[in-house]
Amino acid sequence: MSVQFKVSKYFFKRFFSKGFTLIETLVSLMVVSIAFLGIYSAAAKYTQQTKQVKDTYVASLLGQEGIEIVRNIRDTNWVSAVSWDTGLTACGSCSGQTNGCQADYNDTILSTYNNGSYLWINNGFYEYGSSGTMTPYRRQICIDADGNILHVTVNIYWTGNRQTTIKEDLYNWKW
Repeated sequence: MSVQFKVSKYFFKRFFSKGFTLIETLVSLMVVSIAFLGIYSAAAKYTQQTKQVKDTYVASLLGQEGIEIVRNIRDTNWVSAVSWDTGLTACGSCSGQTNGCQADYNDTILSTYNNGSYLWINNGFYEYGSSGTMTPYRRQICIDADGNILHVTVNIYWTGNRQTTIKEDLYNWKW
């Protein structure tokens, strides 16, 4: 009997303690695969959210620039000794994505908004045109006049039915 025990111990050591079994290997591969899939999924989600945050940030800056364009036209009117709201009341309120005005950073007047016209990056500036790099952004400027106050709303639209709205009131502080 003692001989059989030695043989069994030798047999066990020889065949079962030299490495992993096939099942152990498959289980460990499955655990590692699940871990890598989780890491990949988190990285993909992070990349998507980073793009959305960047797009929203650029849109908010373009909206603020729209407010500054209107403010610049108002200030130029004061300096030129014309009515402070000259050229600003033609935009009117916006209903959806069809009415309103548009302007570039260096425009002195507002033009009619074109729903199919996108902003382009040309020499580092966002502007309407057809040269440079086309962006997914469209800027709509809406102005409601109320006596000595202009209620300015700038809507920025971009791909994926995304929208950012910036609002500010501009006053006729010379009255």
